[in-house]
Amino acid sequence: MTKLLFCLLPVLWLASPAHAADTDAAQRAAAERFLRLARAEGMTAPLYDQVGRLMHARFAQLGGSLQYEDVLRDYQQQARALLDQELAWETLREPLIELYLPLFTTEEFEQLSAFYESEVGRRLMDNLQMLSSESMALVNQRWEQRLAPRMQDLLEQMADEIEQRQAPVGGLPVTPAQESPEQP
Repeated sequence: MTKLLFCLLPVLWLASPAHAADTDAAQRAAAERFLRLARAEGMTAPLYDQVGRLMHARFAQLGGSLQYEDVLRDYQQQARALLDQELAWETLREPLIELYLPLFTTEEFEQLSAFYESEVGRRLMDNLQMLSSESMALVNQRWEQRLAPRMQDLLEQMADEIEQRQAPVGGLPVTPAQESPEQP
């Protein structure tokens, strides 16, 4: 009986709410550590730049000049305050952790963190924004130069085929049954 109890104690501990809370806390801490190493805190920086460019462009469209630059600065500050309120790390941390928790165990978060702490992981993070930007530029260039014209051709061919099928035959539109008679 003592042996059975001794064998069941670890199983009971693993199933206990106390162990689950410890595991949950450890997993959450590991997830947050990983997110910090992955520089999740800085992932919103491009949005700040984009909003800044948008504000400048709109200011120029409205005929803004140096005499109204104080208006631009005021609205830029308001925009930054809104971004800070909604995109601050303190605001995004918990939702991001919740997003990652179902995907990785504590051990997997630790493995990811070890990678991001390694020399190659740091090099990846140092170059990731440039790599992402240049990758998107490559894809966009390929789309514009090669794919968009082909897709336009396909769309036109599809429109032509649909028009042909809808064209009246003897005054009546062609139905799918008329196009391909059933074989006995």
